[in-house]
Amino acid sequence: NKATGQVRTNPNNQAFDKGPSDFDKRHVMNLSGLWELPFKPGNRLANAVIGGWSLNTIVSLWSGFPFSVGSGVDNARTGTGGQRADLVGQPSLGDNRSQGQLIDQYLNKDAFALNALGTFGTLGRNTFRAPGFASVDFGLSKGFTLKERITTTFRFEAFNAFNRTNLNPPQASRNNVQFMGITS
Repeated sequence: NKATGQVRTNPNNQAFDKGPSDFDKRHVMNLSGLWELPFKPGNRLANAVIGGWSLNTIVSLWSGFPFSVGSGVDNARTGTGGQRADLVGQPSLGDNRSQGQLIDQYLNKDAFALNALGTFGTLGRNTFRAPGFASVDFGLSKGFTLKERITTTFRFEAFNAFNRTNLNPPQASRNNVQFMGITS
């Protein structure tokens, strides 16, 4: 735990801190493409207007980062942090929830309790996954020849073209007032 300078959360159980790394992206897909539109009209004016256009796109998708649900208190009485919550119920609130419901309560708050006195918690490290990321960038461009050796390019670009909201992990400390709420 970098914050406290300790090597292990639970000095009596080395396996307590085993789990996915904080930056583990389990599934990643990046796709890029460029398409030169096949319009080549014979008319010089028509070619100047509708010929020579290019479309490009970049699609980025990845699964959410893992996160641990911490207790936020030192119930192990060690003077150090990193203690995790106890799982006391079903954390899933089901599929097909609206984005507003996910933001308000990502996982079932009542499924987690502060770690019992004298313990480090029952949950493993990085047990849950935050929401994933998806973005589609789009571009349209056309080159224009002004003179034999002088050209210019018109370019239109849209980043996150479909305006998808990508959510960060929820507040995952059990003693936080916004516990399991997504704030950014």
